[in-house]
Amino acid sequence: MLGQLFQWIKRLSTGTTAESEDSYSQSFSDEERDVGRWTFMSVSIVFTLSLYVVAGLGYYAKVHVWDGMSEAQKEAVAKAMVVDTQYL
Repeated sequence: MLGQLFQWIKRLSTGTTAESEDSYSQSFSDEERDVGRWTFMSVSIVFTLSLYVVAGLGYYAKVHVWDGMSEAQKEAVAKAMVVDTQYL
């Protein structure tokens, strides 16, 4: 299933379809097909996955770090952030 997803993404990014038989007969080491790898689709996929990873890390930090702090610790962290931004 995952392999089919990657093949579908590759076809979408290169602009070929499953019906074209010449895409299966060509070798994968073709120099001409390596041009323009970073298409809009591939950049948007990388950007979306990066956002997903950052959001997951933020959620993990909130649940496992911030929610485990006492009110005094949260206040100390907030004051440190305010002081830190004043020095910038």
